[in-house]
Amino acid sequence: MTDIDPEAPRTTETRTTYDPVTASTTQVSRTQVRSNAAAWWIAGIVAVVAIIAVVLMVMNRNPAPAATDQSVAAAADQGRAQGIAEGAQATAAQDAASAQAAAQAQNASAQTAQLQAQTEASRAAAQQARAEAAAARANASADRPDRGAGPDNGPPPADQQ
Repeated sequence: MTDIDPEAPRTTETRTTYDPVTASTTQVSRTQVRSNAAAWWIAGIVAVVAIIAVVLMVMNRNPAPAATDQSVAAAADQGRAQGIAEGAQATAAQDAASAQAAAQAQNASAQTAQLQAQTEASRAAAQQARAEAAAARANASADRPDRGAGPDNGPPPADQQ
């Protein structure tokens, strides 16, 4: 900031005096230019810090290691092994699901067979009960003497003659 700079902060003081004896007017101007030194100090410190940061970044740059044939082959082997492991895992999961479905089907078949056997047993028991009831009725009617031949049914039983 100089006196030539139009944006510089300035203080202008003008004094006008009149001398009645000489009948003259005197005008005195005083201009004072103020410099903002604190701003320049802060700007200088920021510049120094920025330069130090750039120097440190340039010096600590670690270039990425170039891919060698060995590292590419190792990555391919690792990917192949991972694919085999994932395939085996998927196959195992599919086999487990198939085994579970087969077990459920076998269980359902066994339950169906058991229900059919119970149904057949119930039918046989009902038939046997009907046969026993019919036999009991036949025995009961054969044991009664009054059910013999009546007037229209032929000759009377032998013990009534």
